[in-house]
Amino acid sequence: MDVGDSPLLRFAADLRSLRDKAGGHSYRQLGARAHYSATTLSDAAGGRRLPTLAVTLAYVRACEGDVAEWEDRWRRVAAEVQPADPASEEAHPPYAGLAAYGTEDAEWFFGRDHLLDDLERRIARRRFVAVFGASGAGKSSLLRAGLVPRVAGRVVITSPSETADPDLTADLLIVDQFEEVFTLWPDADRRAAYVDALLTARCKVVIGVRADFYGHCAQHPALVEALTDGQLLLGPMGPEELRQVIMQPAVKASCTVETALVSRLVADATGQAGVLPLVSHALLETWRRRRGTTLTLAGYEAAGGIQHAIAQTAERTYTSLERNQRALARQVFLRLTALGDGTEDTKRRLPRAELDHDVDVDVVLDRLAHARLLTLDRDSVEIAHEALIRSWPRLRGWLAEDREGLRTMRRLTEAAATWESLGRDPDALYRGSRLDAAVEWTRRDGVRTSAQERDFLAESLQARDRERVLDHRRTRRLRQLVALLAVLLLLAGTAVVLAIDAQEEAAAGWKSSAAWYVANQSQGLRSSDPQLADQLAIAAHHLNPNDETRNGVLSAHATDERDMATRAAFASAQALADPDRERETVPRVLGPAQETVTSIAVDDAGRAFATTVVDGQAKVWDVTDVTAEVVHTFGPPVDRITFDPARARTLAVVSGPSAVAVWDWSDPARPVEAARLPDQPRPVVGLVYSPDGTVLVTADVMGVVRLWDVVDPRRPVLLTQVDTGKDVTAIALSHDHRVLGLGTAKGEVRLYDVTDRSKPAELWADKAHRGAVQALGFHRGGTALATVGAQDKVALWDVSNPRRPAERGRINGLTEGVYAVGFGTTATDVVTSKSNGTTRAWEFDFATAVREMCDGVTTGITREEWQQYVGAAGEYYRPCD
Repeated sequence: MDVGDSPLLRFAADLRSLRDKAGGHSYRQLGARAHYSATTLSDAAGGRRLPTLAVTLAYVRACEGDVAEWEDRWRRVAAEVQPADPASEEAHPPYAGLAAYGTEDAEWFFGRDHLLDDLERRIARRRFVAVFGASGAGKSSLLRAGLVPRVAGRVVITSPSETADPDLTADLLIVDQFEEVFTLWPDADRRAAYVDALLTARCKVVIGVRADFYGHCAQHPALVEALTDGQLLLGPMGPEELRQVIMQPAVKASCTVETALVSRLVADATGQAGVLPLVSHALLETWRRRRGTTLTLAGYEAAGGIQHAIAQTAERTYTSLERNQRALARQVFLRLTALGDGTEDTKRRLPRAELDHDVDVDVVLDRLAHARLLTLDRDSVEIAHEALIRSWPRLRGWLAEDREGLRTMRRLTEAAATWESLGRDPDALYRGSRLDAAVEWTRRDGVRTSAQERDFLAESLQARDRERVLDHRRTRRLRQLVALLAVLLLLAGTAVVLAIDAQEEAAAGWKSSAAWYVANQSQGLRSSDPQLADQLAIAAHHLNPNDETRNGVLSAHATDERDMATRAAFASAQALADPDRERETVPRVLGPAQETVTSIAVDDAGRAFATTVVDGQAKVWDVTDVTAEVVHTFGPPVDRITFDPARARTLAVVSGPSAVAVWDWSDPARPVEAARLPDQPRPVVGLVYSPDGTVLVTADVMGVVRLWDVVDPRRPVLLTQVDTGKDVTAIALSHDHRVLGLGTAKGEVRLYDVTDRSKPAELWADKAHRGAVQALGFHRGGTALATVGAQDKVALWDVSNPRRPAERGRINGLTEGVYAVGFGTTATDVVTSKSNGTTRAWEFDFATAVREMCDGVTTGITREEWQQYVGAAGEYYRPCD
């Protein structure tokens, strides 16, 4: 509070300081000492008007102040603030301030004659009319003080917050603040019933709606139809209308307005939507600061003008309150505001019963109402105008601090009111998470609840405690009963349980031993009688179905597949580069036996190529025909070479420790070095293309993996790098370039998310093989990963969730020399290529493997063979029948 604003305000501030020095007694305590009511003493220190000398001296005595000094001071202040014309202080203000003009203020309402004429014509032609306008455009004043006096007959004015059942028997029904249907009633059925009642009423209906709720009205088709050609938009006032608003009320009150003030107000307000409450409040404050009977520009500027008058009035009134009264005022304003959901916050009519019946509450409401910030009637309280919400920074700050907490308060208020209306029905009390949230909110600093809300929460907590006690008792009794039954059942069932456990353990042990025995018999017959060996492997899984016996069947099936040169280079290229093509089975010969194949590819013309490296020299072979032919030689020294597997358009060559060159293979007769990869500080030990050939992946001896964009082979671009710190032995990139797979010399498989090139992140790492990982590859769908261990096994992983891969099978087989692994037509059809030019299929689908194994069986296992090789291990079973 600016204590230098006036002698009266300084006098009030010093009275409050006197109370603080005396110990900060409450006004109730001072009232007991001074023999005056707490309200009277609070008003004396409020600064609204000068208290009587008797009240002042009683206040000073209660605070143990100097009575003579304060009496002398009171007389000086009284002389300074005594008005020249005492009657003028009681005069009716010519302006309404923030409050809307009511029907009783019709004589003070000016500036809307043209608009009222238009509205009357619309009402005469239609039964339903809506007046839309921004908050502060003057809708309520237009309807109450402008329209009502012009209507002959009975008029009823209402709003949704007043009643959900409006009187439909009037000649004209005016529903002001229609937007409250959307802000106060969350029940869609209740809103629809209210709208339908208005649309089907026999009387004429006029509604006033805030313009930002126009879209909400469109949610009701019948309302949309009624609004067609039945709506009036209330826009900003023009200069001439503003002059009438400014000057006519002053003339009626026998006052004059300086020409400079009129010009300033018109300039400040013209063309601004929602400015009328600000203009009215600024004029009211200017009228209070008038010089004689003249409203001056100086008084207008002292009041803060249009932009600051409301905030100045609100702030001055708020800071004039005592500390505890300020906390009460904060709660009052928060309760009087309905939070918007996609719209501006709006005012809310508050039942007086929602506030405590306390002298400090009465003082706060009286002060705020006197400042025309609030409107009071017999049973309710509301903010004078929503312009206060927009214009007072302190209130905007309160509303922004904890909007979720304010929603919790609103729900608590409504729940407490419902509980009270139902006669404090225990079933209406809070329980569970709603009670926890409400209690947590009440414990925050500065939160104040009403007596009704406190009673509601107290009863809810007591009900919860009672329920917990009852639950505890029931639980304890149930536990006692269960314990008694358990003792009885334990004695009777112990023997049965032990017998069953022993039987199950014996059965499980027998099944495991039998399956192991039969599987060993299968391995022993693999070379001499493969058909019988296959059937025994299937029988072992039949005896004890688990991952180990399942993998045994898959391994047996894989053993039947032979590494054959007849499926060499061209078939490998088809299987790994384009698994959808029908595989070629014509024999292919790939040159000398010492040649080590490193990659294969098929170009757009159908020509197949393979690369080999021997003694530092790399060769590119055309393996399209039966006899392979060398078409180009690189080096020496060449350490590694690999083809773009998609269309054989480029190939990458590692020559020397760390020189990686990308060659354009568009014309195999004249390959051209397109570019060299920069920033390869250490020797490169791994080199592989992505399945689509657009990304080249390199790995160096320190475990640093780099991804290069080679869409334009002449300008390779480093996409990202992953520093694994591991001895990388195998690399693969998923088809969508999102997941990078690495294998290490210690048998680990690691997956990395490289979607964000700037921050690659490890997804998963685990020991996958006993020895080094030779190769790995992703299925084109991204849901499967195949890994190959050195002289170990081929494993299949489900990587639908790359953070938690799940092993789907593991097949034993010779994997020495495997340099690449891919997939056939399905996610269980794994294909590997060896450096000797052969390719091999590994089927991980159990049913397919069994079917293919049994397709070659000409004679099923006989009872004699079962007895010979299986013995008593299970009932006679024919796997391929």
